Amino acid sequence: MRPITRGLLAGLTVSTLTLVGCSSDSKSDATTTTEAAADDTAAADEPATTNAPAVPATVTGGSAEITVTVGVDDFETSGGTRVVSVPKGTNVTLSLTNPDADESYHLHGYDLEQDAAKGATAKITFTADQSGRFDVESHNTEATLLVLVVV
Repeated sequence: MRPITRGLLAGLTVSTLTLVGCSSDSKSDATTTTEAAADDTAAADEPATTNAPAVPATVTGGSAEITVTVGVDDFETSGGTRVVSVPKGTNVTLSLTNPDADESYHLHGYDLEQDAAKGATAKITFTADQSGRFDVESHNTEATLLVLVVV
């Protein structure tokens, strides 16, 4: 092996060990831990599974406001039935409140995030210009709060 290749391999080994050290997985095998970390990331970003029909949001003048209160009417609390649809092109405002904790909200697909203090309402406003199903989730608990369907 040429010295430059050995140096490259040594660098890769250090990178792998650093990644393992940052992982919450306690396995000691670097290959298994790296694969497990990739699997954990993929699982966390998988869309919510539901057979619930989407309930159309009220759209007035091309805009819709969808309100979610964590622990009251969110996807998890409703048993996986909080699915709301809007027509493509709608200006959407998601109003999200967690009365019990500080929260960090994330709208997948649009990659929008908003933080809010306990009891405060976070607002995520955007134009629904992508068709599909998009989860709104808590970054604190990884729980799905709403499935938004844009048709």
